[in-house]
Amino acid sequence: MKLNFGHTFGHAIETNQGYGEWLHGEAVAAGMVMAADLSYRLGWLSLDIVERVRKLIVAAHLPVLAPAGMTAKGFLDAMLIDKKNVQGSIRLVLLKALGEAVVTENFDKDLMVKTIESNIGQVAWPDFHE
Repeated sequence: MKLNFGHTFGHAIETNQGYGEWLHGEAVAAGMVMAADLSYRLGWLSLDIVERVRKLIVAAHLPVLAPAGMTAKGFLDAMLIDKKNVQGSIRLVLLKALGEAVVTENFDKDLMVKTIESNIGQVAWPDFHE
């Protein structure tokens, strides 16, 4: 289950964009950044670790933001139908520390909305031409 880090956010991207628009790994990569961001907002990770995750995703030439045009409502609607959910609660794999993943449905939903809103961007792909 812990190997699903980033998948719930990623599946929401795939559902919203239509399967095939984003590759599974691309959506999960952006989802990993979002899961790290939420872990930070919950007080579990330092901002340095979130930035480290983001830089690793950029180094792999993968997207670090959800597609522009997605909304928090769109994410939540898609996340509510994820197969990992338990009794109607969104279940996420988050990080307490590097190498310490937790599977939980106990998190502040308002912080998740803030994570979603701050990780939707006009430029979803890193610029490799700098």
